[in-house]
Amino acid sequence: MRKKYISFCIATLCCFLLINTSFAQQTVNQSGLKHWMTAEELLRKGEIGKNFVETNPPAGPVRNIAEFDKMEGALVRYPFGIPIALIKEMANDVFVTTIVANQSEQNSVINQYTAAGVNLAHCKFIRAASDSYWTRDYGPWFVAYGNNQIGIIDFPYNRPRPNDDEIPKKVADSLNLEWFGMNINHTGGNYMTDGMGLSASTTLVWEENPGQTHAQINQKMLNYLGINDYHVVADPNNTYIDHIDCWAKFLAPDKILVRSVPANHPQYSAIEAAATYWQNQTSTYGTPFQVFRVYTPDNQPYTNSLILNNKVFVPIAGSQWDDEAIASYQEAMPGYLVLGITENPSTPWESTDALHCRVMGLADRHMVYIGHHPRTGTLLYQDHYHVQIDVTPYSGAALNPDSVLLFYKLPNICSFQTVTMTHISGNTYNGKIPMPVNGGTVAYYFYVADHQGNYSFLPFTGISDPFIFQVEPKTNNILKYPRKAEN
Repeated sequence: MRKKYISFCIATLCCFLLINTSFAQQTVNQSGLKHWMTAEELLRKGEIGKNFVETNPPAGPVRNIAEFDKMEGALVRYPFGIPIALIKEMANDVFVTTIVANQSEQNSVINQYTAAGVNLAHCKFIRAASDSYWTRDYGPWFVAYGNNQIGIIDFPYNRPRPNDDEIPKKVADSLNLEWFGMNINHTGGNYMTDGMGLSASTTLVWEENPGQTHAQINQKMLNYLGINDYHVVADPNNTYIDHIDCWAKFLAPDKILVRSVPANHPQYSAIEAAATYWQNQTSTYGTPFQVFRVYTPDNQPYTNSLILNNKVFVPIAGSQWDDEAIASYQEAMPGYLVLGITENPSTPWESTDALHCRVMGLADRHMVYIGHHPRTGTLLYQDHYHVQIDVTPYSGAALNPDSVLLFYKLPNICSFQTVTMTHISGNTYNGKIPMPVNGGTVAYYFYVADHQGNYSFLPFTGISDPFIFQVEPKTNNILKYPRKAEN
């Protein structure tokens, strides 16, 4: 009897071990690597950037393309870290490029996309080995450079994940773009740019490049990305990741979203200090940053969102604060369609790892870029105001001269007026806004199209979010600045 009991116990234990081994294997297969470095990877930190080949920087002038510039696509990886519902929504408007290991995986993805109703005409694939689905962190950064070309800047990914680290080269090949190697250990989740020479990261970039001085890092940021104002700031979240997208996000050249928490939150003071820092900084428009807040009392990852042309995808997870988060984006980004995206149960959103981490925008190689420094604040009266733009059609196509337009709205007039702008020289155009003697609020925006049908508004949503400035009445100027008495 005792032998039978022992045999039963051994059989039960073996069965238990088999089940748990199988479960453990499933867990490994499903979750794979973590957003942080595993214990094994920590022992291999010395491999990061070891074989990275730095190239010469791109020919100037260089402009680092912002997330809120025009995108032609998005980069994701299979197995997915995002719901197919998000892929379906993105593929309604842009090309979704999926990284797959081989033809078999590609066939599997196509079957899944078909079943989910994804627009297959907007689906592309890159067959390449990869280690994880954090395409934002290891994906390519886009620049415009030289003779209005679009290129890709690569960097040593701050993880010893060699397959992921090679993906920017694969993207460059698939898009037929020049690839440039910048030897700064970095990660996309810890980087954001305004598209006009200003960028930001946390001090993680200093910590992970101890062999380079801050000045050397700044010089490389200038040479490879055209960044002349690099803000390296303390991370207020006090987590393992120190990625800036876990607490802040550029929404436009003069707008930044920063998380907020209740006063009893352990990071309240640090987060408020971060918000205050940005309130005191000058944007490339020459104005203080507009700082918007999104409430994250339970460390919701609302700043870890994706801007893809006129849509904003915000990670939500059934919190009572989801609606308030959506409203925060709507207030900050008039004219954009803000969509809440629910997580996959198998790959849930985390406070340190959500939607933005797992999707990388692919810049529109044919965008019409409109450069402009807007009129702002309150101005002394003039009978008209000039506004100037520099237009770059990256497609190489000529601009349609009838489609370089200025829209403006004068005080006490409900509708916008439209004028064709005057070509000055090169890519520069000028528009003139007349001003009534009573002054008031002026709103304006631009529209430009090339002969290939590519077009842009500036600001991005045009009439929904125009530039605004104030003008003092003409009589006030006479009173404030009287003529000197004649002798």
